[in-house]
Amino acid sequence: MVAHGDPCAPNTLLSDDGIAVAHVDLQRLGVADRWSDIAVAARNTALNYGPGWERLFLEAYGVEPDPARQQYYLELWDRT
Repeated sequence: MVAHGDPCAPNTLLSDDGIAVAHVDLQRLGVADRWSDIAVAARNTALNYGPGWERLFLEAYGVEPDPARQQYYLELWDRT
């Protein structure tokens, strides 16, 4: 799977009606486990929108929480 590498909200551009129209900041774009993006994006919902959004993000993405994978990728993210 292709992963963005920096999946935080400011890197997804939306139209006036809320439709995703572009992604920016693609320096880390590459092939990776999709959880490398999901874990970071889920955590960043709290930073961008306030606490309590992580579960809704995972539900909207269509995945169940995977604490082990999320922790693994967040630890990797925090090192870079």
